[in-house]
Amino acid sequence: VELDDEVETDHFENLQSTNWQTVRWKPPPKSKPGAPHVGWRVEFRSMEVQLTDFENAAFTVFVVLVSRVILAFDLNLYIPLSKVDENMRRAHARNAAVEGTFFFRKHMAPPGRGAGDADACEEMSALEILDGKSDYFPGLIPLIFAYLESINCDSDTYEQMRAYLDLIRKRASGEIQTAAQWMRSLIYKHPEYKHDSVVPEGIAHDLLKTIAEVAEGKRHEPRLLGEHRVAPLRTDNAWYVPLKDERIRSEQREALLAAYSHRLFRRR
Repeated sequence: VELDDEVETDHFENLQSTNWQTVRWKPPPKSKPGAPHVGWRVEFRSMEVQLTDFENAAFTVFVVLVSRVILAFDLNLYIPLSKVDENMRRAHARNAAVEGTFFFRKHMAPPGRGAGDADACEEMSALEILDGKSDYFPGLIPLIFAYLESINCDSDTYEQMRAYLDLIRKRASGEIQTAAQWMRSLIYKHPEYKHDSVVPEGIAHDLLKTIAEVAEGKRHEPRLLGEHRVAPLRTDNAWYVPLKDERIRSEQREALLAAYSHRLFRRR
C-alpha cells in the first residue's frame, strides 16, 4: 500500500506500536470532516483483561491513580528503553510477578546531595516497586495513599481504593495467586491432565466453567481474590433499557445535579 507520509501517519504508527510495549504517547489521528477532535493520548498497553470485574477495576484504578501521583508530585519514572525491553522479557517468565526482578528508576524525584546518579536504575521486585525499598524509594502504593489524603478523599472511596491496592500488593507478595498461577493450579490438579503441557477439551471445558462461576459470583476463590467476594449476578430486576439519543432537558439536568450535590454533601 502506497501512503504519503507527509499526510498519513500509518507507517509511523506501525513502527511506534512495535517499539513501545508498555506506555505509548499517541499523536492525534488524522482529522476527518465532521468527526470529533481527538487530541494527544497516553496509552497504557501492558494490561490484560482479568477474570472478574473487581480485578479489572483494581488494575484500571491503580493505573489512573499512578498517573495522578506522577502529575501531582511531579515524578520522573523514565528509564532507558533497553531496560523496558528487558523488563518485558523478564515479565514473560513463570511466576515473574512474585519471583522476578525488574529495572526501575531508583529516584523518582531529584535526590539529595551526595545520593548518587539521579537517573540511576536498579533491579527491584514487583513488591518493592509497589511497597518501597530502603529509605530512598517510597513505593507506588504509599505515594497513592499520600495523594488520596492530599485531596481529602472521602472514607468510603478510600476504603474501596485500599481493597483494590491490597489485591495488587498481595499478588506481588505471593499471598494470593495471579490469574495465570490460579489457572495453572487448576489444570495441574485436573484428573485428565497428564503433565505433558497438553490441555485436552475436557480440561478446557472445566476451566472455563470454573472461571464463569467465579466471575458470576457462584464460586468464591480466596486463592485468586483474597477476602473479596464477587456478588452473584442477578437478573430478577434486570430489564431492557435502550439508550436514547434525546438530549436531557435543562430542568431535568438541574434536578439531577441538585440531587447528586445533596448526596455528596450528605456523605461528607
